[in-house]
Amino acid sequence: MNRNKFRLQKVIIALTLSWAFSLESHLVKAIEEIEPLTNLLNQGENSLTPIAELPVPVKLELTLPPKGAPGKRKGAGSRTDCPFEEFIALVPGTNFGLTTSERPTFWFYVPYSDNNKLEAKFWLHNKQGNQIYEETFRLQNTPGIVKITLPETVSPLVVEDLYRWHFSVICNGSGLLKDDFVSGGIERLSISSDLEKLEGKNRREHIAVYAQQGLWFDALTALAELRLANPQDKRLAKDWADLLQQVGLEDIESKPLVDCCATEN
Repeated sequence: MNRNKFRLQKVIIALTLSWAFSLESHLVKAIEEIEPLTNLLNQGENSLTPIAELPVPVKLELTLPPKGAPGKRKGAGSRTDCPFEEFIALVPGTNFGLTTSERPTFWFYVPYSDNNKLEAKFWLHNKQGNQIYEETFRLQNTPGIVKITLPETVSPLVVEDLYRWHFSVICNGSGLLKDDFVSGGIERLSISSDLEKLEGKNRREHIAVYAQQGLWFDALTALAELRLANPQDKRLAKDWADLLQQVGLEDIESKPLVDCCATEN
């Protein structure tokens, strides 16, 4: 009886040791498999971008103000001495846009080749009809979308005042009646509390808020500058197309942004 009991104890001990060795073997193998991954994560922890800092996808939804301005955003084409191609201001169909910028940027699609050595003239009048800025430019690197930014020498736009802008292409120098032109209005608003909260947000979120608040010139300029800095970014290309489509300018969404224009002075 004692002998059988002793044998049973030996069997139990043997089975226990076998199970322990098997468990240890599995644990060692698991650790060996996990260790390379752990090392990789440790090596890259300083280079990985925290999720909170990754770009947040935003959709541009433009809300336009219920007002417009006299003018036109498309040139006359065949009724001028300019080549028969459509010259377009990047503004809504109301010929009017809002901004918070003291010295905003205006954008135009110029279809004429720079081989024609054409000039363009831009001027801005205040609500009293006084001219506050005028400049003549040599068109370069066209056809394409060009920008005109008010220089620091121009006084900041007055908040809630309507300004009239005019951009013409001088095709033969025979007079304004033969030049092609576009025109419209712009008004500066003060910065809202929503815009003040944008500090620390990524630039695409800024653009989305500009569009939502109807700040056409701010949204357009911020997006154009972001596209110029990231020409291969497909998301920005889609944002650009979405924004232009919302104001009926889908025909020029694929036109390039070009570096223009040099002043005549």
